Amino acid sequence: MAEKAKKTEFEEILSHGVDFKNRRIYFGVDGDGEEVSGGEFSWESVEVVIRALHKMESDYKHGPIELHMSSYGGSTDEMLRLYDAIQDCNCQVKFYGSGKIMSAAAWIMAGCDERYLTPNTQVMLHKWRGGTDGTETDTKIEMDHCGGWLTDKLNEIFADNSRFPPEFWEEVTKRDLYLTPEECILLGLADFIIPPKKRGNLRRKRIAAMNKSIDKGEMRKLVNDINKRIHRGKNLKIELNIPDEEFDKNVFVDDAVRMVDEPLKKDAQDPSDQLELECDKSSADNSTDLDSLE
Repeated sequence: MAEKAKKTEFEEILSHGVDFKNRRIYFGVDGDGEEVSGGEFSWESVEVVIRALHKMESDYKHGPIELHMSSYGGSTDEMLRLYDAIQDCNCQVKFYGSGKIMSAAAWIMAGCDERYLTPNTQVMLHKWRGGTDGTETDTKIEMDHCGGWLTDKLNEIFADNSRFPPEFWEEVTKRDLYLTPEECILLGLADFIIPPKKRGNLRRKRIAAMNKSIDKGEMRKLVNDINKRIHRGKNLKIELNIPDEEFDKNVFVDDAVRMVDEPLKKDAQDPSDQLELECDKSSADNSTDLDSLE
């Protein structure tokens, strides 16, 4: 039998969602390398994270571990299993949330040592939800347990990791509660919003294109045509917008210096500074006040 080809480091990360070199865990992959729908909390997806935590802790218990997540939630039992594993870990666990952090994922976010969210992350909290099979008596026993001990425990987790007591979380999670990253920080469920990169140096051609003069009559015709396509009777009064771009000299395309008018000399300034100056000049030369379109 032919020997199975060894996976590359990147293939291993894709297959199992674990980057041991950089101590990063990407939640949502099961032990067979299959992605779990919606980043669901299941035995398999949680088992991968716990094994990775244990391995990274044994490698170096004083180094931080990053947990990257986007999840609609899943099993409460498995979420609690992962929560306990994080609390028992000697390593600092940093949480990075993006996309959606909902239901079970919100408790994991709350319990990590540092909590980071991207600006457009949607966070949703609610009470325990689940179903049960069995006799009427079995159903009552389970509901008593879930409505008692389990609900209290989930409220305590939020309280232990936020600015508000269990009674607050008991009330506000009776319905689906959607929160912005800013609101999560204010409540104490998260700590930081990851700022987007200042992309001006990466958008030189885009900035130049956006600042070119346009035919107002052609633009007015297009807007009116769009209104007709969507069967909207009344035309909107539109004021054209030119997006503002911010620049960071440390964010640039490495070979973009070849596209500038004059080649850089050996003692020239940093290439990203030159790109920024050219972009600013382009913006200043081409920007004009545009009349409103009706």
